Amino acid sequence: HKPTESLDAYDYYLRGMWNFRQVSRSAIEEALRLFYEAIHRDPEFASAYAMAAWCHSWRKLSRWATDIEREVAEGTRLARQAVKLGRDDAVALAASAHALAHLIHDFDGSIALLDRAVTLDPNLAAGWYLGGFLRIWRGELDDAIERIAHGMRLSPLGPDMHRMQVG
Repeated sequence: HKPTESLDAYDYYLRGMWNFRQVSRSAIEEALRLFYEAIHRDPEFASAYAMAAWCHSWRKLSRWATDIEREVAEGTRLARQAVKLGRDDAVALAASAHALAHLIHDFDGSIALLDRAVTLDPNLAAGWYLGGFLRIWRGELDDAIERIAHGMRLSPLGPDMHRMQVG
């Protein structure tokens, strides 16, 4: 167990991911704090920006946001910064796409980001299943089913299985 002062950006990011997976209001708030700390320690950490944006989208979807306009604007800013910094970071692109879809309903732009993410990392289950959900929203059901099923095959025991099953 490292003392807090010796933690680096990636340590904060990993702790943020653990909290993010708990999906409660307090856990998402803590994850957001940890992702901001990761960004503070490494201003070029694209995935930390993307996950902070995803936290804002969770807060919006769950009706936990206290100032919806400010949080949508901040989440959008974070996602766009993640895309700018992480053009070749599949995780950053997938998380940013998801956040942008929920925050500002940019479905076409988000699908393009998810398609790039799975091109960069064909084994990124989240890229496949999130792309499936966006295609559901656009009415492209056959493609959506294929993408979500592919994500399920890539990560049959992963923490997002329940989300994929919903799709």
